Amino acid sequence: MPDDSEPTTAGGHPPSASDAELERLRALVEYFGEANEQLETVNRIVAAVNTGRSIEEVFELASEQVRSLVPFDRASIALCEEGGQSLRVFALTGERAGSLAVGARGPLSGSVTELALTERRTVVIPELSREQRFNVYEDLRREGFRSAVCVPLFSMRRAVGSLNLTSRTRDAYRRRHLLALERLAAPLAIAIEKTQLLEESWERERELRGLYEITRAFSTLSDTKDVSGRLAAAICRLAGGEMCLIASYDRRTGAVRAEAPGCNTPPGLVEEFHFKLESESREAPLYQTGEAFLSNEPHADPRLNRDFAERWGVRSVLSVPLRIKRELIGFIYVANRAGGFSERELRLLEILAAQAAETIVNARLFATIQAQAEREAVVNRLLLSLRRGHEPREKVREVIERVGGVLDLDRCVAVLFADAEHEDFYDEWCADGVEPVTDWPEVREHSPVRNAVVTTRRPLVAPDVSAHPLALGAERLVERAGLKSLVVVPVIHRGRVIGSLSGHQTRHGREWSEDDVDLLVAVATHVGATLENARLIEELREANRLKDRFLATLSHELRTPLTAILGRVEMLSESEALSRDEGLADAARAIGASATSLAQLISDLLDLSRIQRGVLRLHRDPVDVNDLVRDVERDVRRTALVRHLELRLELSDGLPPTIADAQCVRQILWNLLSNSIKFTPEGGRVVVRTRAADGARAGAWGVETVDAGERPRWIEVEVEDTGEGIPADFMPHIWERFRQAEPAGAPPRGGLGIGLSLVKELVEAHGGQVEAASEEGHGSRFSVRLPVIRLDGPPGGGAHDEPEPGPNLHA
Repeated sequence: MPDDSEPTTAGGHPPSASDAELERLRALVEYFGEANEQLETVNRIVAAVNTGRSIEEVFELASEQVRSLVPFDRASIALCEEGGQSLRVFALTGERAGSLAVGARGPLSGSVTELALTERRTVVIPELSREQRFNVYEDLRREGFRSAVCVPLFSMRRAVGSLNLTSRTRDAYRRRHLLALERLAAPLAIAIEKTQLLEESWERERELRGLYEITRAFSTLSDTKDVSGRLAAAICRLAGGEMCLIASYDRRTGAVRAEAPGCNTPPGLVEEFHFKLESESREAPLYQTGEAFLSNEPHADPRLNRDFAERWGVRSVLSVPLRIKRELIGFIYVANRAGGFSERELRLLEILAAQAAETIVNARLFATIQAQAEREAVVNRLLLSLRRGHEPREKVREVIERVGGVLDLDRCVAVLFADAEHEDFYDEWCADGVEPVTDWPEVREHSPVRNAVVTTRRPLVAPDVSAHPLALGAERLVERAGLKSLVVVPVIHRGRVIGSLSGHQTRHGREWSEDDVDLLVAVATHVGATLENARLIEELREANRLKDRFLATLSHELRTPLTAILGRVEMLSESEALSRDEGLADAARAIGASATSLAQLISDLLDLSRIQRGVLRLHRDPVDVNDLVRDVERDVRRTALVRHLELRLELSDGLPPTIADAQCVRQILWNLLSNSIKFTPEGGRVVVRTRAADGARAGAWGVETVDAGERPRWIEVEVEDTGEGIPADFMPHIWERFRQAEPAGAPPRGGLGIGLSLVKELVEAHGGQVEAASEEGHGSRFSVRLPVIRLDGPPGGGAHDEPEPGPNLHA
């Protein structure tokens, strides 16, 4: 400003009025020139910012022009966030910007921006070292900034934020700078708001497009892992995060576990991300209880595990629960958005979560149905194998081998628990390179699994065997067997735990899934009867071995005295004393008949035992059936005479010879005749008939007899009596072993009930057929058909006459 002294000219004279006016005009021209220059600069700034398509681009264009008008070392735009409670740095420029970064947040309250917006004026701070009113300038002072200016930004609708310039020069901002900034503020605010609206429009369009694409893509997904991976990648793009993972929630255990794969998530993070959903679990990555939240300061947020966040570089996190009909099924976690997350991303993710939850549930349901179908297919295949005619032990081996392959086990073991008199039955399948363990005495004697399964009657699941309570005291056994993971299910038969089925992992640990356990339970449900049959058959085989040994000993011990008795009877029959004493002759005949019957009974027992074991051998030779009938008739005639029965033969002449085991045919005839004699009362009749037959319309079957010149297919032997007959309700059982029909009130007839059973077995061993017809009180008729087998060609003259084959008895 001019001082109070009188102005003078160069010559020492006071200036004239015209000189003063000229000076004033000159100053005014300079002012207008400077103003015009500023206006042109502002217009260029306005034109530049109006062409910007983002806040960062607008600010970059504006800052280049502002620098020509206003000096600064750092320039930034702080915009008010929704809700008006905080500020966020959206743009930053300057060669020496210090520690400030884009995305930094701070409270609006107590800031210089709040004062500028409230009073709607530019706030100048000529010396930061003397400023105490605001809450952030301590950082500026430490970084060497000396002065600052804050220009409020208002659009037509609202307060937008502030333009902030700082300088390392004291009192750097003068009036002309402030005028330029104030002229710039309005168009800059409008440009920023326009850009925000445009960005919001683009963002909304991008979000809608992303939601649509996600919905369309997820509607066709069926694999849960595929859903998790693609969903995580889509959310990363939509929310602007660097990492994303989907976690499932198990409401039975309250456990949260990350699903692999995520999006840009390290494998170690996915593996570590599992915890109980409870606020007291201080080891968990999260301490919250299932609600949506966001945090842009994980190191200071009590809901987050600080060590976990630092270890995996989590700078910000967004979490949204996945729910179906209010039931929690999992979570979406997104981390590390540039500048942090806002309520906008939270709301967007909540919208997406509803669709994502439905998609995940559908995928899990599909996977469950698919797994159930696969499980049922495996079980059905196993059932088919169980129904085949293999040995039960072979069936068990086939089952555990298939289960081991389907579940990718290292070892599969089936155990049948025995009683105190027997040992447990073990069977085992091992993958290549895995050592069997069921033969180890310590496994059979000290394994705690049996008691646990019998007591609980529930599956035993141990992902980590060494940490399971059952391993206590069995550490050396677990280590020697190489057990890492174990699952055992009880085998229950008729309400009783009879055994167990177990899967072993020895090469690595394993988290057993519900599908794994369900498959083992399904198999154990069906294999129970097979395991029980395996045990019973082993016991029966042992009993058979003992029986065979007993029969062999018995036959040896009995045949020796029987041979002597029969020899003495033969000697007596030649004695003259018998001709003089009829009573003595009758006694000798009775002794001979009884000894013959006993010898035949022993032979029957031995043959039946051989048939049961499949070791009976037929010695086939040419035979004449009529001759065999006459031989047997002579053997049993004495018994018939003693019972005062008529024994009559009606043999067809000219029967063709056939090939058969003569001794077996004698046994057949002897048993049929003995049976008829035994059950025919005194004064009755027993008739034996033979004939050649062909077709199926006469005899017991209605077999038609053969005309002269025809070649017969069968030789039929019929034994008919006038005895008591067989009750109708017993007829289905006459061929069963050790069964006899005893009429009510009748005295016991003796015998073991094996004669007719042996007849059927021997006839069928020859490829023949046997049939019985009877009416109670009117006698019985037994018919045996033996095939005609010729030495010079097939019977009947052609292959079509071949008899039906009998059972394979090593003939």
